[in-house]
Amino acid sequence: MYYGFDIGGTKVAFAVYDGALTLCHEERLATPGDDYESLQQIILGRVLAADKRYGVRGTVGIGFPGILNRADKSIVAANLPCINGRHLGADLGARLDREVRVDNDANCFLWSEVHQGAAEGADTALAVTIGTGIGGAVYVNGRLVQGRNWLAGEIGHYPLPGTILMKYPDLPRPRCGCGRLACFETYASGTGLERLYLHLSGERASGQQIVSRFEAREPHAVATLDCWLEIMAAGLATALSVLDPDVVVLGGGLCGLAALYEQLPLRLPGHLLPGVALPEIRQARFGGAGGVRGAALLHL
Repeated sequence: MYYGFDIGGTKVAFAVYDGALTLCHEERLATPGDDYESLQQIILGRVLAADKRYGVRGTVGIGFPGILNRADKSIVAANLPCINGRHLGADLGARLDREVRVDNDANCFLWSEVHQGAAEGADTALAVTIGTGIGGAVYVNGRLVQGRNWLAGEIGHYPLPGTILMKYPDLPRPRCGCGRLACFETYASGTGLERLYLHLSGERASGQQIVSRFEAREPHAVATLDCWLEIMAAGLATALSVLDPDVVVLGGGLCGLAALYEQLPLRLPGHLLPGVALPEIRQARFGGAGGVRGAALLHL
């Protein structure tokens, strides 16, 4: 049996999958703030209860929003004080007497899609999650690529392509959470979409409100989505020029927007070398469950 945990800022998702990767059990629990021991007890309790329920010693994988410090394998997760700077995998492994694997949640998302999902059968795949920020992950020839600093695939912190600033010279220059100006995710994320709408209309609206207004052909929403899709195409083109993947898998809150799959194939060629064959652009199959499912499958 495969046990997976996806640790977020407000909740911890837990799921159990059998050898056929069928979901057997799932639950959600509140993330215990900055209490590391309480978090460990939540995980230990679920693992030991699942062992007893299924009569096996299941494997354990954990996904989290952050990276691993290459020097000492500690977790770097500024928004999760309960695990930031901790050696969660090693600590739990010692208490459970088994290997506990940990990885970035975007990597877990892509790993899930490689197994029976939208990236199944691909030799090379790029995952992009479009939510409050932009997450990314890379899969090449049977394995996830973390990189020297666990930053492979983090396209959200590419600088916005200069061609976009030439086309839209009056765009705002927001400061990213990383401290730099004009990171790709400050425009291409759901938060970026809201920022663009405010810039063009003078009105604040949520991402879903903007999408609804776009579908109703409200002029400011149409102009916002036109700009946003061009930004998305330019940023993706940078990643495609580096990785040249077979498949791009989109996840996150905005991945269901039909215009992404209609417009990106039309707009990408304008940002790539002439004659480049485009990858297939697919919506994630497992959606919001991808993080915890991918964590569960880290031992595959």
